[in-house]
Amino acid sequence: MPQRTDPHPAYWDDYTPFQHVKHDLIRCYLNGWYPKLGFWAGRVLYVDTHAGRGKYETGDPGSPLVALQTLLAHGSRDRLLSKSEFNFLFIERSSDNVSALKKELHALGSLPARIRVDTTEADAFDTLSAILSDLRKDHARMAPAFLFIDPFGFKVPASLLADLMRAGRVELFVNVMWRELDMLIRQQPAPDTGASQTLDEVFGSSLWRTDIRGTTPSERIAEAIRVLGMGIKALWTTPVVRMVTGGTATRYLLVHFTNSDNGRDLMKSCRWSLFPDGDFRVRSTRNPDQPMLFEPEANMAPVREWVIAMLKERPMRWKELHDAVRAEDWLETHVNEVMKQLKKEGRIAADTVPGRSEARSFTIVANPVLRLTS
Repeated sequence: MPQRTDPHPAYWDDYTPFQHVKHDLIRCYLNGWYPKLGFWAGRVLYVDTHAGRGKYETGDPGSPLVALQTLLAHGSRDRLLSKSEFNFLFIERSSDNVSALKKELHALGSLPARIRVDTTEADAFDTLSAILSDLRKDHARMAPAFLFIDPFGFKVPASLLADLMRAGRVELFVNVMWRELDMLIRQQPAPDTGASQTLDEVFGSSLWRTDIRGTTPSERIAEAIRVLGMGIKALWTTPVVRMVTGGTATRYLLVHFTNSDNGRDLMKSCRWSLFPDGDFRVRSTRNPDQPMLFEPEANMAPVREWVIAMLKERPMRWKELHDAVRAEDWLETHVNEVMKQLKKEGRIAADTVPGRSEARSFTIVANPVLRLTS
């Protein structure tokens, strides 16, 4: 294989706020994902498709080290390793980066016996296609997997991502280079041109031509993410965070794709833990380590309106509202907060649960039928 150099070596000079948030999200998600799978799966897989060199010039770890160190430092590590083998596949095209990454991995010392790390110099999409081909030949399923896909460029084939989603209990965390992608969409290239074929491959269809028509940046992003989710055939597509550079222009999007309700809930929880005000944007001037004078809070007005609208349609059990909010941006905890406030105001009432007092009926555990009082 001819040696490839890193086309963007300056990327590793600075550890930007966006890198910081990306890695915080990976750390948060894997802290929950490892035990959700590791206690029963027998084998768990983490894949980093564009693994890089391991560390930035600032000394901050890259995503492969973040993923591995999250397991090594996990409070349930030993119990998890007694139940499952954890495999890490780090794919990187640049031979220089592979050498640097292996050096950083070696510096971690000996790993526990049931943690296996494979670092390979290759094209990520070719490697994943070969893995899927082998699985099909063997009529096998992929082990539960989390793939972090953080390429230089936006040419990520939706057909490959859809095949991965079908191959097993697979979750994808994708960095979308939105600015360049949106510029190409806006050009509306003619059918059968190279640019048009590229967009067809990225979205898995030609729906980008008809379904991404928004007049505001937020509308276009929402439409594009919906079309991406359809092309990848994911049950849940979660826009996690935007990287904003200068003014309000979005440079990158982090998007999570999963077929798991638990996966959707976990990623929503992680993004709210980093952005408690609900403004899921990272600015180039943001310092994630700077303490805040005031803890930001979410705007509960839209949640309140949503709860009232749901209960206007019909009385619902508390857990039905929890299930319904999964499709929205908010969390179950936001619903709980609104429910308690509405109860305090006398706007809602709970049917008494047999064997419980009126006060003890108004709890999540009791799961009462809730109705508007007026």
